Amino acid sequence: MQEVESEIGSSMDLQVSSVTATDIRGKHRILAELKRLEQETRSLEQELEELEKTQKVSALSQEFVLEVETRPDPLLPL
Repeated sequence: MQEVESEIGSSMDLQVSSVTATDIRGKHRILAELKRLEQETRSLEQELEELEKTQKVSALSQEFVLEVETRPDPLLPL
């Protein structure tokens, strides 16, 4: 009877250690994925900021071109 109880106990210990090892690996995978997503989010935010700056510059450039095109060139004869 004690042999059966000791086998059951050692079997339970193996299951518990297996669950703990799986749980640790699962936590590590989740943390790694979370870190990757945070990095991707930061990268996308930086890209969005650059795009917003580009749009402002583009609008200013269009205004400048319109202003230059409407003024006659002083070096060209009329």
